[in-house]
Amino acid sequence: MGGAFDPIHSGHIVVAQQVKELLSMDAVWLMVCHSYFPEFPDKQQRITSYEDRFKMATLYVHADIFVSDFEEKYNKRSRTIDTLRLLKKQHPHDEFSWIIGSDALPTFHLWNEWQELVQKHNLIIFPRDTDSKTLRKRVCTSFHLSEIPKNITVLEGNLIVSTISSTHIRERVKAHHPIVPLVGEKIDEYIREKTLYLQ
Repeated sequence: MGGAFDPIHSGHIVVAQQVKELLSMDAVWLMVCHSYFPEFPDKQQRITSYEDRFKMATLYVHADIFVSDFEEKYNKRSRTIDTLRLLKKQHPHDEFSWIIGSDALPTFHLWNEWQELVQKHNLIIFPRDTDSKTLRKRVCTSFHLSEIPKNITVLEGNLIVSTISSTHIRERVKAHHPIVPLVGEKIDEYIREKTLYLQ
């Protein structure tokens, strides 16, 4: 499950835990991106340091959900296609899937070599809104598909869907509003100690 995790929050864990349970995964790796790639210059300008984002993620891990420094070690450009290729090469006996929130669908065409992601890799689409009835249609539209292939799993049904976003949390910090229910006490303390998100 890739992302900036700027900062990590309960919504990320809710998604990871449900994917693991529903699809009987051995584990979920939270793949903290080292940087945003050039296709998203607005995010690149404001992203918090990798060290801070990674540390906050490690403060929020749960059982069978691990924080991975794979991109920091092997793919500092943080292009998903390169990460998946490297994972396959370095772990030939394991099978990986990439979790994508439905909020990423409108900009998926900006992802580097997105067609290969759709055609050759396992993707899991998790709803980030309550409009589950149109999710499969939105996936087909974004991925330029007429039907959902076997390598793509669209999660539907009785799911806990969260609209919490890192943007919301950063805005609350800037406005001096409480965030403990969203990130926990350890991350709240870390953000205050490092004076993150105040500008």
